[in-house]
Amino acid sequence: MNTGTRRELARKLGLVEEEIAEGFKYGIPHIVGEILEDGSVFLSVVVFESARHSFLLRESDRVFFLYPAEERNRRRLFFKLWRFLDGREEDGAFVPGKRIGGILKNALRREGFDVLWINVRPAGDGEYIDVWAVKDGTRYNLLFEKIAQGEYVLLEMEKV
Repeated sequence: MNTGTRRELARKLGLVEEEIAEGFKYGIPHIVGEILEDGSVFLSVVVFESARHSFLLRESDRVFFLYPAEERNRRRLFFKLWRFLDGREEDGAFVPGKRIGGILKNALRREGFDVLWINVRPAGDGEYIDVWAVKDGTRYNLLFEKIAQGEYVLLEMEKV
């Protein structure tokens, strides 16, 4: 994603700023978005009463995402969202959008997960990897996309 896309994302965040502020009255506002390859950005806001969700789905010509807009400062929200979209997150948190390199099973072990099951699903030109894992007594269903040899992006993380 280039500089033009970043500017468009910042501009669109400004357009939904009032909806985000209104959402805090009812729960946790989330940004639902789509970014096209040409740099077009489409955003809307949904509110979950007491839940926090995030996901990132990359296709060949677009990116879809859901991200909690818990930051009231628009500038900080933009930077956190951009880091999320770029696969970087603060404090090394294991959240959707995180990029993992190397052998997936070993990388998950380094993150503190005990891997129970892995299934690889080919999809078009790419692959998706379903993982069942346990961390600190909690079971998780994880979905990864293989973006290159030995490189993965966490798309979904669900507690079971």
